[in-house]
Amino acid sequence: MNFKIIPLLIITVFYTLTLSSQDYKWRTERLVEKSKEALYKRDWEAAVQYMEDAIEIEPENHHLYLEKASLFYGINDLNKVVSSLEKAFSLEENWPSKYTDYYFILGKESFDRGKYQLAKKPIEIYKQKGYKEEYLKMAHIISESIDFALQEIDKHDGSDKNVESIESDKIFRSIYFPFFTLYPSEFLYFTGQRTGSLAEGIYRAKLSGSQFQNVEKVPVINTKDNEGAAAISADGRVMVFTGCNKRDGLGSCDLYISYFEGDEWQEPENLGGNINSSAWESQPFLSSDGRFLIFSSNRTGGFGKRDLYYSKKVNGKWTEAINLGKKINTFADEISPFLTLSNDEMYFSSNGGVGMGGFDIYKIKWPLDEGEVSNLGLPVNSFNNELSYHQKFSGEKYWSREMQSEAQYPPSKIFFQKSKVENEVNLVFGGVINSKDSSKLRAKIQIYDLKLDSLIQETYSNRTSGEYKVIIPRPSEYAFYVDAPNYLFNSRRLEISESKTELNFALKPIEKGAIVELNNIYFEFDSYELSEKSSNEINKVADLLSQNPNLKIEIGGYTDEIGSASYNKELSRKRAKAVYEKLIIKDGVLEENIKAVGYGAKKLPSGEYRKTVIFKVL
Repeated sequence: MNFKIIPLLIITVFYTLTLSSQDYKWRTERLVEKSKEALYKRDWEAAVQYMEDAIEIEPENHHLYLEKASLFYGINDLNKVVSSLEKAFSLEENWPSKYTDYYFILGKESFDRGKYQLAKKPIEIYKQKGYKEEYLKMAHIISESIDFALQEIDKHDGSDKNVESIESDKIFRSIYFPFFTLYPSEFLYFTGQRTGSLAEGIYRAKLSGSQFQNVEKVPVINTKDNEGAAAISADGRVMVFTGCNKRDGLGSCDLYISYFEGDEWQEPENLGGNINSSAWESQPFLSSDGRFLIFSSNRTGGFGKRDLYYSKKVNGKWTEAINLGKKINTFADEISPFLTLSNDEMYFSSNGGVGMGGFDIYKIKWPLDEGEVSNLGLPVNSFNNELSYHQKFSGEKYWSREMQSEAQYPPSKIFFQKSKVENEVNLVFGGVINSKDSSKLRAKIQIYDLKLDSLIQETYSNRTSGEYKVIIPRPSEYAFYVDAPNYLFNSRRLEISESKTELNFALKPIEKGAIVELNNIYFEFDSYELSEKSSNEINKVADLLSQNPNLKIEIGGYTDEIGSASYNKELSRKRAKAVYEKLIIKDGVLEENIKAVGYGAKKLPSGEYRKTVIFKVL
């Protein structure tokens, strides 16, 4: 609840105080009048000194401390405002009605400083006596938050002993918004503000525990302007970041996208009117495959000040952004969304809910149709502002925290905690090469969930290194497809027993005699009836034929060694024929370019029998 007090409130009260001879001794009253006169003349030092002199005469008069609080608010010294109100409250809890708003100020400011016990009573008094609707709304949330914070402290078991912070003070005044790429080349991307500078930029580093191994400013992305709050796809190939006041911008701050090709980031592009508006857009989250985006915006039509919105990439274009709704968004600010790699939980920062104070990190089950928002509590949250959250594949938690400071721009740090979070995901990584000369290839990689019959991941291998990385978000049956122009596609049936699996592909150029195993064609035992799970594989062959109308192929069917040679040959012929019949009804496929042959049981050099269907270029 990091709400700003309206400055004119207390100054106005100070200027309009009606002094009563019953409240002060004559000498004290005169000093208070002199303090007021000095304040009108903007003689701050004299105003303070007159007030201190008055208090020296009547040190137990709570009215003087209330006026002292008003004076220090007038000269923008919030710490002395709070200490003056604390003293007044310790002397007398029952204040005249003209001081009612001071209960709220004392309670709120004490809460924001983590002084929960001190904040509790003034907030309860304000709930009974207050009349300002906005303050009353805040007071009820603060009251619930105080109870929550005290419960967290009471049950806290010291689990923050393994909480560390990245040692960045010598390089950066402030770092926040952490995002990691995936194993085996894990980089920390973050927004940083160098020591002695207010300019922000996007940086990349490697970590060894809490130490930076090296730090570099991301080239191409960073300009002479400020860039920040960058979200990275898990494979490190796509970045969405915030750029403000740029020539091609639609509003104050917009979201931009860049792709990593070869060895460098490409020139960023504005994400356009379906994402950006004339308002402020920032603090994005990008799904592991770069096809789902969540971000914060203060555009009109939301539930509060800054709300969370989402968009999907469909056929290469981002859909119009949609508000995530009132289950997430409050009357205040929601920022910094993050989805776990398994896509089953969303984390975000908000100052509009019950919490420890300021911005806290919250979580909710994803999708949002079930479950409620919950506060992470200690040790992640504190009375400081927790601004963003991230979980690595290994389960470590990272979050950024803005530290309390009198500076206009408070510093922030990134904290982390080692954790045994079990991610119900599999990381598959590897490379794609040309089978003939082992040169690296840029290839499209698609993963289908065979049970759901849907595409769940799509990415491209790097054109320079041939490397790729993808996350499979849930246990199921998967089919991998890898293809590139002028090459035959490669398919795999995926069975994973480890959380990290290396899977490499060698694509064969389209040339006579080249053979491809169709690993995702499925028949029941001793049957030539095609399973529905075979449809994706057949579509891939059909696409290859329609894109290469002069290509002629042979579909070859096989069986295992059980049964007689004649029986197996006939069964394998029927299996090849079943695939053939599915192909010739596809658009763009010429019947005369395909023939079906049954080969029966064939023993491979490995000693096993080929059980798949193949196609061969004729």
